[in-house]
Amino acid sequence: MKDGSAPEDELTEVGDEANGPDATELEEPLVFEEPLDAAIRERDELKALVQRVQADFVNYRNRVAVEHEEIRRSSTRRLAVRVLDSVDQFETALGAGRPDGVENSWFDGFDGIRRSLLQVLSSEGIEPYETAGDLFDPRLHEALLTAESDEVPASTVLMVLRKGYKMNDEVIRVAQVQISTAPSEPSGEEE
Repeated sequence: MKDGSAPEDELTEVGDEANGPDATELEEPLVFEEPLDAAIRERDELKALVQRVQADFVNYRNRVAVEHEEIRRSSTRRLAVRVLDSVDQFETALGAGRPDGVENSWFDGFDGIRRSLLQVLSSEGIEPYETAGDLFDPRLHEALLTAESDEVPASTVLMVLRKGYKMNDEVIRVAQVQISTAPSEPSGEEE
């Protein structure tokens, strides 16, 4: 070789030596798992899988129960608001003057219907809440009217125009009210 390189035979031998010992000598011998150990490992894996599936099912069942209860409460709330309109109409009719020639038994019957509707609503946890004399709270009240007053602080509920109702401490219909305002200052234009 004129160019100073090693003969091909030597390169092959050098290459073999660079790779190190025969690769088949370094491989670990195959270890066969004992059948009992394999069965125990598989059992543990399946047991863990069953526990995860069982936990997922319990979570699913709880989530469905919560959703079902929310749907029931929402339906009850919607129906209650509609029934409350009828209760309001009964209260308006009963509060009006009684015309001549109409027996009191008619009004007693209307009042019985109103009380029956309120009893049904009460059985579902729906109750009116008192607001007259309280400070105005936009979560509980809808101010329809104002009136000047120096007897009570400003923003005090003076009169309830339509009752508010709660269902298990949740407002389902705000009360419509009249609130107080501070008396207006007399104009200083008098001479």
